[in-house]
Amino acid sequence: MIKDKKILIRKPFREQYTLIIDSKVNAIESSIFSTIELRYDFQVLKIEKEFIEIRLLVLDNKIIEANNPMVKEIAQVSQVFGRMYNELHLKISENGTVLEVLNNDFILSKWNETKKEMEKYIAINPDLQQAISLNDTLFNTPEQVKKAIQANEFFSVYFGHIYNVDLPNRKKVFGTNIFNTANLEWDVESESNAKLPSENLETVTILTNAKPEFPLSLGSFNAAYHQFKDKINIDPAKVKIFQQEEHIIDYKTGKLKKASVEKVEDVVSEKLYHKFIFTMTSDSEKKKTNHERIDSTPENEIYKDENGKEYTHEEWIEHKQKFWGTGSIE
Repeated sequence: MIKDKKILIRKPFREQYTLIIDSKVNAIESSIFSTIELRYDFQVLKIEKEFIEIRLLVLDNKIIEANNPMVKEIAQVSQVFGRMYNELHLKISENGTVLEVLNNDFILSKWNETKKEMEKYIAINPDLQQAISLNDTLFNTPEQVKKAIQANEFFSVYFGHIYNVDLPNRKKVFGTNIFNTANLEWDVESESNAKLPSENLETVTILTNAKPEFPLSLGSFNAAYHQFKDKINIDPAKVKIFQQEEHIIDYKTGKLKKASVEKVEDVVSEKLYHKFIFTMTSDSEKKKTNHERIDSTPENEIYKDENGKEYTHEEWIEHKQKFWGTGSIE
């Protein structure tokens, strides 16, 4: 029986996941929209007191949709660099922090091969030469390799802020805004839909709301938006920055079934914003969801929550709104 109030990976397992990344960026003079799909094979090999041993394989990485050719060019280059990390054998902490790269020599051996492949892109993009130089430095430092692996979207979406903390939980997290132009302190709150621990609970849903302290300090505001201030009038009182997460977990094993992460920085409505939606779904959950769906039209669709209770489309929207709250920054 589980005696703590935490979400933990408690048993070895192997699962495949699909991660969809929807990105919408409007920077006044340019708008970029894209949808990227990644496929992962995630295996928990061993659970020890000090670490969890895992393997993470990237099975596929493709662009589903993009409105700008530049997105495809950047993605092609990113995919080449990304192959360095397509096969990972790691020790991680209970909250998903990379502790040790067990196949570090294998990763380093792939770098020379990757450099040769990048040579053909340098002629059309001279900035790549600088990227290659930076990575030469990176791969001479094991700690930097760990940081690069930690930056993989898989870890942030899979583990979020909910593993190995007593729930409900509230904490301060230092990070940046969504535009990644200013350092901010975030207030992060997570709560489960059921009181923990629970003896008979099979599935638990964890909701996380995160927002920085508002109004932003003058220094943070200037750092975040100084490059736009000459082009558009920005009202600090109307800036909205927030992050919302939902994780659906197999309670007894700690295996993720589905996660959704929404990141929004809306500076000037319809003119200056950055919005991400990450949706990660296990193959097992995808099959189950398809099996349970009664009708494919939203108006007639029957939804089930983690306890098996059924909702109509309208009831489900009302249920989710009550669960999430408004999600806006006051």
